[in-house]
Amino acid sequence: MTDIVDHRIAGTRITVWDVFHHLENGWQNREIAEVLGVTQVQVQAALDYISEHESEVRRTHEMIEQRNARGNSTDVQSRLQQARAKRLAWVTGRQPVDAPEANCVGHRT
Repeated sequence: MTDIVDHRIAGTRITVWDVFHHLENGWQNREIAEVLGVTQVQVQAALDYISEHESEVRRTHEMIEQRNARGNSTDVQSRLQQARAKRLAWVTGRQPVDAPEANCVGHRT
């Protein structure tokens, strides 16, 4: 039997809200299982939990959707842009443009 622990399918990072989101969009159990990388038994356990705690799951799901719709704060957005720039500089600095590997020279196919 699959358990739901802390609103997650046991042994995964998949929450009941992940399952609920797909369910609300008309997905079938098999499709939800495939896209989330879990079994249909695990999806059914989440559905059972959702059924038993419907008002709590719906309320929390609404809060999640509202938060997603608001997007990131300007502070978070700024930190994301800085992290992207840092990562791009790191990647760019790892392989000079004139290196044979950068131009696929010397690689066997």
